[in-house]
Amino acid sequence: MDLNKYNELLDKAYDKIPDNVKKSSRFEIPKVEIRYEGKNTYISNFQKILTTLDRDRKHFQGILQKAAGTMGEIRGNQLFLKSRYTEQVLDRLIKQYAKEYVLCNICNKPDTTIQKEGKRQFLKCTACGARIEIKEK
Repeated sequence: MDLNKYNELLDKAYDKIPDNVKKSSRFEIPKVEIRYEGKNTYISNFQKILTTLDRDRKHFQGILQKAAGTMGEIRGNQLFLKSRYTEQVLDRLIKQYAKEYVLCNICNKPDTTIQKEGKRQFLKCTACGARIEIKEK
């Protein structure tokens, strides 16, 4: 086969690939959707964020509340926080959680699980095989 013909076919095939597949990162955390009731904040798309992060509800809720410095509870599919927070603050806290408890430190992929061994927790990456201890803060 002629090399020019091969490159032409390769270009045609690449053009047929959807744009969302061409992105280097397939992991995108949904932006926080909030509503206020008095001095309280509700994250109305909490379940969607939780599904994207693929983490235990109680673990995520506990770390998020601790980082925000407030109390809260799950009400239906929403997370109730006992204070007023802006979308920017909550987005930053959720990205921080993802960096520490979801994304692999080695390959930066979200294909990880949290494994407990005694009192220690490890972030195990199924993509590259890395295993890193998680330090609770």
